[in-house]
Amino acid sequence: MTPADLLIEIALFLDTRHDLLSFCLTSKHTFTTVSSILYESVVLESAEQCHLTLDMLARNQDIARHVRHLTIRPQSKYRSYLTLAENEVASAAVRQTVGSKCLDALVGFRWDADEFPCNDDMWFALRAGCPQLRYIGTSLGVMLPPVNSHLFDFSALKGFYLTLKHGFYEHHTDLFIEEEDPIFQNFSGMLIRRSPNLEELGIEGCSNVPADVHFLLDGRWPNLRKLSLGDICVDWFPRSLNPGEKRPFINFLEQHPGLEVLSLSRHSIQPAHFATLDPSSLGRVTHFSGTHQQLHALPHLHRAVQSVAFRDPVETRDVSPPTVASLLRELPKLTQLKIAFALHSMYDSGNLLRALIHAAPRLRDLQLTCAHKPSFQLDAFANTIRGFARLRTLHLALVRYPGDTTLAVGAARIARSNPRLARFSLTFMPPSCTLPFSGDAARLCASLPFRARATGTFEVSLDEHGLPLALAAVERRRIVWPLGLGVSRRMRRYATDLRPLGDPRRRAPGLWGIVALAVERSAAGDEMRMILFCTFLALLAGCGILANGSKEGVRVG
Repeated sequence: MTPADLLIEIALFLDTRHDLLSFCLTSKHTFTTVSSILYESVVLESAEQCHLTLDMLARNQDIARHVRHLTIRPQSKYRSYLTLAENEVASAAVRQTVGSKCLDALVGFRWDADEFPCNDDMWFALRAGCPQLRYIGTSLGVMLPPVNSHLFDFSALKGFYLTLKHGFYEHHTDLFIEEEDPIFQNFSGMLIRRSPNLEELGIEGCSNVPADVHFLLDGRWPNLRKLSLGDICVDWFPRSLNPGEKRPFINFLEQHPGLEVLSLSRHSIQPAHFATLDPSSLGRVTHFSGTHQQLHALPHLHRAVQSVAFRDPVETRDVSPPTVASLLRELPKLTQLKIAFALHSMYDSGNLLRALIHAAPRLRDLQLTCAHKPSFQLDAFANTIRGFARLRTLHLALVRYPGDTTLAVGAARIARSNPRLARFSLTFMPPSCTLPFSGDAARLCASLPFRARATGTFEVSLDEHGLPLALAAVERRRIVWPLGLGVSRRMRRYATDLRPLGDPRRRAPGLWGIVALAVERSAAGDEMRMILFCTFLALLAGCGILANGSKEGVRVG
């Protein structure tokens, strides 16, 4: 029997959860040993999945004791709304499971839905049944938590995440402005007064009109390492600044020198305000997310930052790719990059990619999006990204070039040209359509095109010499039918052999191998076809000789 510590080391070496699950299912002993890694982080993405999985955990406490992070997304990924029944089913399932105290090892819980959970006593069950719970997250929509919600009873938190949904921005953007509001006071008391050791704080949301959450700047958390702010306004100031006085958000950043991850939006702070920031501040930041103007205004971060994500797409009409490349060139330790370009005309991708290669040659993870217009062909892209000598993962989303290859063919070319890529994904997005209409005419025209989106995730396996051997793929395609007729989705799994056509190991044994070689377009295939043709001629000659011999025998007789 394989030792348990060796099985755990093997499991930690696996890259994907699919491989980890396959490894766990090899034997009962392996599952018992490795389930602690498989179930360490559980994400449930529908109300039905919440009910079934949480019920299973309640019945199998030997598995439930391994769960340390639980994320609930009761809203189906194929729908744009959450029904009240789904909300009730998911929140009730959480309440029942954690109420049995089987998730006593849980340290992190997140509720990610369009609305606040209907069953507020779910939070009471979490607080009572999970003594190690220190990281919580929830979302706010049209429905706000009650004033006496059990959510506000948590204390000594180490992480808090709040996601503001579309319904919140539509109805409650002024919630955190009125300091006399009970909900405002409850949030302030839980985070500022009763959680002095907060390490991670995130207030996320997406809207053109930001919500004001400036009360966060009153907090002082010496251990704060991660700060993530979405489309919210925190740098609020009701009066003009006195000479030498700094803005509230600048003071807040200077009071938290331990920040390692900083994520901002264009509404968080104006880039010009960073001019008053003490150059010795934010010296530990290694992961930055925001606009390229904000990053440009923080030159003292450039020497240490390792990961950059630009939240807003770079408009090529306003900012040229070489300008962005010159900024990236100032980041010598950059290994991860997420960037999107909004193209306003068909763009020559070769210059764009070459600029990125020269600016960030150490990249190991690249997420590149080119939207609105076709940018480049996959064949040219596969050859150009060879310049990223250390690239290991790639996520590419683009508008398909007219007449370009399919996802499968393009992925095979990328894998053959870049065997260092362990995994990558390709996405074909629908092009943007600017309509010069309004009202019903615009809605009618918007429904006419067949808007299709195809996505493929690919994993490359190598042989003993480090050459590409096979490509495992999962393709998903979504088509929006015109005139509101619905949405159709398809998924298929397949594997592609990446070995050269003349590789002997690629051919099937026996007769089928000869047939495959005969139709192969290669030098070996040409030789096989010539041999078969000569054999055919020899057979014809032999048949002729036999036929003539039989006739001569008849005449003699």
